[in-house]
Amino acid sequence: MTFDHPPINTITATTVAELGDLVGLIEQDPDLRVVVFDSANPDFYLAHYDLENDPSRTEALGVGPTGLSAWIDVLVRLARAPVVSIASIRGRARGAGSEFVLACDLRFASRENTLLGQWEVGVGVVPGGGPMARLSRLVAAGHSRSSSWPTISMDRARSNTDTSTG
Repeated sequence: MTFDHPPINTITATTVAELGDLVGLIEQDPDLRVVVFDSANPDFYLAHYDLENDPSRTEALGVGPTGLSAWIDVLVRLARAPVVSIASIRGRARGAGSEFVLACDLRFASRENTLLGQWEVGVGVVPGGGPMARLSRLVAAGHSRSSSWPTISMDRARSNTDTSTG
């Protein structure tokens, strides 16, 4: 599945509705084993959630099958889907884009061009899509805390740490 919402792959109410439909198809297909999510834009994987100057479009989505708001519903259902979900990341995945990446089972990021971040942390609010809970389950506690800073550039020189004891 390729994200292609120019110019920067923002997530909109339409995107959420389409992803909800896609996750529904994934849940219903007993022959599907793997789904890969990538981007047509080499600089932006998924940017952030955009209210499009019309918050009523997001509010109109209501709740999903889990009983949670539509965006959280997509993330929870994707994380629980009976397939292996893979985020093939090239470019920026910030805010809701980062939340989506964390909901996938596997994440493969380009060393040359990946930027992950939660802009909400930089302005002092808790991100709404559950990235802190997901991230803490994926990495060690110390890395989880440092990774919740506003933006983490995933270049090899700065992210290459040796945690071995031997």
